[in-house]
Amino acid sequence: MSEWKELLDKCSEGCKLEELRSYLEKLCGEGLKECWRPKRTERDRRERYRWVQKIIDSGVPDGRARLILYIISRYLMNVLRLSLEDAEREVKIFLDNSCSKYGKCGGIYKSWIRSVLRGVARGGWKPKSLEKLKTEDPQLYETVKLVLESEKES
Repeated sequence: MSEWKELLDKCSEGCKLEELRSYLEKLCGEGLKECWRPKRTERDRRERYRWVQKIIDSGVPDGRARLILYIISRYLMNVLRLSLEDAEREVKIFLDNSCSKYGKCGGIYKSWIRSVLRGVARGGWKPKSLEKLKTEDPQLYETVKLVLESEKES
């Protein structure tokens, strides 16, 4: 506890990030990030990825496979932590919505979806953020942006 007091005393006079890091490493050891970083609650996670649920509910005119691979599957398996069967049902809802609203039907097979879901569950990857999507796949970002904007207007 005296280390914390020492850290607070030092920083009340002004301290540099490097000094702060060394104190935190001394206090927290290997688990530095877990020690001082606030934990996200389930509600925070759901709020952060609310846009993904909107995409599932509305479908898209283009980029279905990429969305399933990089965003939807990761959201369902590693954020919501759904079972494989429940995640498959959600992907089917997304594909059905894409088909009924935009005429984008077929070409994505159940076996591929199941393989993707298993893979992302094993890998533990989180969905790409909108910001990352914007830099890595601008075309897909524009599609998502248009769908989300049209959902706001509805």
